[in-house]
Amino acid sequence: MIELLVGVTIFALAMMPLMWLGSSQTRGAYSIGKHMIASQIAASFIDNLLKLPYKECLDKVKVLRAQGRTGVLQNEDLQATLQVVNDQGIQNDMETSFRFFQYEFSYDENEEDRILRLNVEIFYHVVEGDDRSLASVRLFVLKFGDRNG
Repeated sequence: MIELLVGVTIFALAMMPLMWLGSSQTRGAYSIGKHMIASQIAASFIDNLLKLPYKECLDKVKVLRAQGRTGVLQNEDLQATLQVVNDQGIQNDMETSFRFFQYEFSYDENEEDRILRLNVEIFYHVVEGDDRSLASVRLFVLKFGDRNG
């Protein structure tokens, strides 16, 4: 009986590093997934701005910048997209996935050459609800006149 107890204890101690490694890899994959979602959100926001004419793009980014850091789900373009999608499951999934993501816009303008630098930063928590795990993705792009940058 003692030999069995010693064997089980040794086996348990040998398995501990493997279990830790598995949980560590799971956390890493979860973090990478959130980073990819933030990157896709940033690219989507930038694409929506680039398709606009220069003046409309400038006006819209001014409004977005004035909002400061805002929840992704409060974005008008995303809300319009959710209205078009008639599948309640997809809407619920997006609302669950994006609930802790926030965005912030800024821009720089060279009015003389009609060059606009659009900046968007998407913020997310690696560990949901933990402010110490706040991370972000930044995306910068240039818009030249009415052409896409």
